[in-house]
Amino acid sequence: MVRTWLKLFFRNSKKNWLNTVINISGLTLGLVGLIIVLLYYTNEKSYDQWNTQKDIVYKVAHKWGDGQVYEGATNPEGRTVKEIVPEVVDYCNVHSGYDSQILRYKDRSIYETKIGRANANFFEFFPHEIIKGDAKTILATKTAIAISTDLEQQLFGEKDAVGKTIKYGKKEYIVTGVYKLSTPSVYMPNAILHKPISKSNNWGGYGIHTFYKIPKGTDLATVEKKIYDVYVDKYYKEEADGQGITVDQYVSMQGSYPILEKLVDLRLHGQGDEGMIEGKGNYLLLIIMLSLSILIILISSINFINLSIASASQRAKEVGVKKTLGLSKFSLQIQFILEIVLQGVISMFLALIVVELLLPIFNTFINKNLSLQSVEIILQVGLLALFISIVIGLITALYISNFKTISVLKGNFSRSGHMIFVRNVMLGLQFVISGFFFIGGLVVYAQVHYMSTKDLGFSGEEILVVEFNDSQTSRSKQYKLLKNVFQNNPNIEGISSTFLVPGDDNDISLDVTHKDVVVDIKFIPLDFGHLEMINTKISKGRYFSKDFASDTINSIIFNETAAKRLGIADDPIHKEVEANGKKFTVVGVVKDYHIEGLDKEIRPVFFMYYSGFDWVRSAMSTVQFKIKEGKKEAALAEIERFWTTELEPGYPFSFYYLDKYYSKTHDIYKKQQTLFFILTLVVIFIALLGLFALASLTIQQRLKEVAVRKTLGASVKQIIVQLVKSFIKITGIAVVVLIPIAYYFMQNWLNNFAYRIEMPLWPYIIAPIVLVLLVFVVVGIKALNATKVDLIKYLKFE
Repeated sequence: MVRTWLKLFFRNSKKNWLNTVINISGLTLGLVGLIIVLLYYTNEKSYDQWNTQKDIVYKVAHKWGDGQVYEGATNPEGRTVKEIVPEVVDYCNVHSGYDSQILRYKDRSIYETKIGRANANFFEFFPHEIIKGDAKTILATKTAIAISTDLEQQLFGEKDAVGKTIKYGKKEYIVTGVYKLSTPSVYMPNAILHKPISKSNNWGGYGIHTFYKIPKGTDLATVEKKIYDVYVDKYYKEEADGQGITVDQYVSMQGSYPILEKLVDLRLHGQGDEGMIEGKGNYLLLIIMLSLSILIILISSINFINLSIASASQRAKEVGVKKTLGLSKFSLQIQFILEIVLQGVISMFLALIVVELLLPIFNTFINKNLSLQSVEIILQVGLLALFISIVIGLITALYISNFKTISVLKGNFSRSGHMIFVRNVMLGLQFVISGFFFIGGLVVYAQVHYMSTKDLGFSGEEILVVEFNDSQTSRSKQYKLLKNVFQNNPNIEGISSTFLVPGDDNDISLDVTHKDVVVDIKFIPLDFGHLEMINTKISKGRYFSKDFASDTINSIIFNETAAKRLGIADDPIHKEVEANGKKFTVVGVVKDYHIEGLDKEIRPVFFMYYSGFDWVRSAMSTVQFKIKEGKKEAALAEIERFWTTELEPGYPFSFYYLDKYYSKTHDIYKKQQTLFFILTLVVIFIALLGLFALASLTIQQRLKEVAVRKTLGASVKQIIVQLVKSFIKITGIAVVVLIPIAYYFMQNWLNNFAYRIEMPLWPYIIAPIVLVLLVFVVVGIKALNATKVDLIKYLKFE
């Protein structure tokens, strides 16, 4: 019997091949989306799940009055909190970034970019498997270095690394242990250096990551309050008294509140903008993608039901004959269920193939390395596909098996008004969803285009930025050497340096005081000529100049926002301000320009020559070369040759062009634009499948009506209008529902940008027109075919 059923299935599939293709492709698309999203979500969710201490390890962050959240903590915080707050069992400080350095052992050398620095108890917080050495003493000495098994293999081959001396640039470290790096994690160093417990009492510098061990069941709000009280007692109260204000007033302007974040939540739910060293996951994007994939599966299932019923309706006489021959309802139901399940199995198989083909592209898109090796996910989605197929098959089987034998043998079977209403609602919902993504994609395109073309207040064209790599050489000396060598180069217009170029997420901020006004202001040390090189505009005063000796000592330049916040916007020049305990004189104000992305408001900024503070004299991280037009290739070749042979031999040559670098600040929105475009195509395609399914079913059931109208003299145009108008009506209702929904959500999306377009009207005009045209084309073609109905076939019993 099964063999007979399979033959019937393949014969009917061949006969109704288009319906079968649509059924399988629609469900395949939904399963593809779900599998990819689940792989992505599982990977993001797996960060630090391997950590046996994950339930008691928390990282402290700090939230400021203006809403900024610093990922870091201050040097004295950890040791002081451990002494005062009884709920904190232990703490560990980790350097807030990776070091990059050449590691050498005999004739082997590696440029390693993931070198961490941590307290001696690091492996008690991040218990990577220690292959060689003792976890408790592995980072006990100042010259200790622990390396991963991968790094050991690269540097030492098959030899035992423990006890060997590694050259770290010009310094030497002894390998005290080898560990197997467990991944993924918010912190994944390939080598770890000993970071001694700091004796610093600087409560204002948030330059490290501090982790606490807090027992299960502890009230975190209470611990946060106690950490805050530590800051008040050790820092805020004294500062507030010095300014003659209350602690609450001080904190609202210049202080922060501690936030404890669980280790396993840092990747997806961390409150900071940037996340830990390995970055922050996009939880919102995950939820949107997961919701959409589920929605696509739901819509695909509705399409599947409609088309299956439409196909089965064409087999009504087959059902009638089988019933006449004594076949039971149950046997009929099993037959149709097995046919649908078989299509579901084919869809699952095809989905796995498509996922395997798409994963490399998706990995590039999200910068991941996902692979289709999760048996659990494949099994879960496979069971879901089986469940969906059984449900669809059961609905179809119940519908078909209830046909009245005499009626179907005569060619008659009725339509349920309730079923028609439900299908129309689902079709309308499909139009609403597809229209939303259509409009959303157009709005996203408009905003991204605006971001790409907006005047940023600076120019990064023809500016080559080269990064220093060797942290053990005086960068100020290296910089002076570069200027001497290239200052008269015919391919180069100018050379300068700054701690922070536009688009860089590094951040130093200091409290700047003018009279009784104190403002937290972003601090950018730089060399002469940098502001001119990037074409900023002076609003008042002048740029820094070599002609004024004071510019290297105590001169300062603000941007317009900083001058406004300090209350000196009208007459800033020669005003005296104080920062970091030193007095400065304002010599200029530059017009605001975008240092960060357009999703963030321009912050108050002050600029100062490198020698203004002793601790920033060697803070140069990059050198900027202004290249003469048409001389990029020649200049780059000369700079690279000198850099790799004379300045930093053995180190890689790292460079970028400033305009391209800044454009990366809105890369995430370009990806959203791409995602909206792809999703719009997929959802519209699914909606058209649903439209085709419903049109097929409806028109199939109205063929006798078409035959009667045609017999009574109705023209082809009149028949088509009668068949199409109900679908146009559904589309119109969907558009009415769609527009306010799309406007609300896209307005909220635009509100995420500090600098944005006004909501455009044209997407709300184009999208409905396109939807109506698509409906008319799809249903019109089906209706045109219906006008060619065989009159004798449908009227011979009348």
